[in-house]
Amino acid sequence: MSLTTHVLDIVRGGGAAGMQVEVTGPHGKAEAVLDDGGRAVLLAELVAGSYEILFHAGAYQGHVGFYDMIPVRFIVSDPAAHYHVPLVLGAFGYSTYRGG
Repeated sequence: MSLTTHVLDIVRGGGAAGMQVEVTGPHGKAEAVLDDGGRAVLLAELVAGSYEILFHAGAYQGHVGFYDMIPVRFIVSDPAAHYHVPLVLGAFGYSTYRGG
């Protein structure tokens, strides 16, 4: 089905608007820039296999934060399902999960 993401910047208290994100998988590589709410559709169609989303946190934070690039690797086992992979970004920590 599709792959989406949402980055919440808890330091600034909102979506990480303008952050660059890359996704690599069996299809190759795609890039996106997060919208004003910190969201993006990364892929409209999926195939089964390994994927990596690379969040460009350093460039987004003006290279003054702790993280440069944040890789998130996961497996798509059901390409007919929707995969939503959010990232919650803090000054010195982050978390991610499979959302709905």
